[in-house]
Amino acid sequence: MTLPTQWLTLGLMLGSGWLMGFMLDLYRVLSRRFRLGGWAISLVDLLYWGVSGGLVFSLLMWSNWGELRFYIFAAILTGWLTYHTWFENWVSRGIEWGVHAVEQILRFFLRMFLVVVWRPGVAVWVLLRRLAVLGFRLLLWVLRIPLGMLSPLGRWLKPVGDHLTRRLEPIVRPVAQLSRTIRRWLSGKGKNDE
Repeated sequence: MTLPTQWLTLGLMLGSGWLMGFMLDLYRVLSRRFRLGGWAISLVDLLYWGVSGGLVFSLLMWSNWGELRFYIFAAILTGWLTYHTWFENWVSRGIEWGVHAVEQILRFFLRMFLVVVWRPGVAVWVLLRRLAVLGFRLLLWVLRIPLGMLSPLGRWLKPVGDHLTRRLEPIVRPVAQLSRTIRRWLSGKGKNDE
């Protein structure tokens, strides 16, 4: 390995140690902020070490075709210690500030969505529903006279309707039960709440 290649490898390993310290701080701040626990901590630990190992391996392959020397491990450790000695406090505060800023931006956009899209949409939906109910009642009121004149015809057709009801009952009953179950589920009542 030539001397420039060794210097390049040394610099890259110092940088990768620094970057490993930065990623560890990022992980620490985010896990504290979002209160990760249990399997999520284990998964993120595995992800951290996988990314760190992949970073070091890829940089070694790029710089010196994967030749391992003692100074490579010393450079990684030195980069990591340099980060934690001089940069940890500033970077941790910067990450916390960035997370807080992103939360505030997302909260602002959520409020804008609620004010500009959701609430007007709900108001229009309620208005349309009320207009539809009013229109239906008006239609029934207008059709009251013609339907009243057709009531004798309805009495004559009652036996046909009863026969049709008996034929369609095996199809309609499961649909009605499913509808009641879905309505009960959506209202939050279980079978024990009845």
